[in-house]
Amino acid sequence: MMNQAFTVGDLLSFLLYIVAIAALVALFLVLLNVFKILKNVNEIIERNQGELDHTIKTVPTIMDNAKDISTNVNLISNDATKLVQGVKPEVERLMGTVGSVSDTVNGLTRQVDDASYRVSNTVANISDVISDTAKTISLSSNNAIDYFYIFKELTKTLREVFFK
Repeated sequence: MMNQAFTVGDLLSFLLYIVAIAALVALFLVLLNVFKILKNVNEIIERNQGELDHTIKTVPTIMDNAKDISTNVNLISNDATKLVQGVKPEVERLMGTVGSVSDTVNGLTRQVDDASYRVSNTVANISDVISDTAKTISLSSNNAIDYFYIFKELTKTLREVFFK
């Protein structure tokens, strides 16, 4: 019979061997997955090789176009800045003139409002005077007609008295 005793060192060595074997198995599984992924990437690259080649060939042209566009944008920006700086004094002067014209128009508007108010009051006064005059004339004509009828009756009565 074998009577061999395990020591703590032996137990630790055994556990280390098991952990190392588990780590190797995990590393193998990881490498297996990496190889599958690389295989899929390789297939995608092979399927799209023409598009990739075309894209790689056109990148320098695209970069040149981007450089030309950037240069043109800078030129346009500089021209626009110069134009704005050249026009700025005129715009400021125009804004001052517009403000002055606006003040003048506001003053004229106030004067027109005042004049229209006075005209309106005058027309109302004239209308009242004409209305009062018309009433007076109407009353006077009624009085004149009344006087005429009174005179007519008086003459009729006098005729009857004198000619009877």
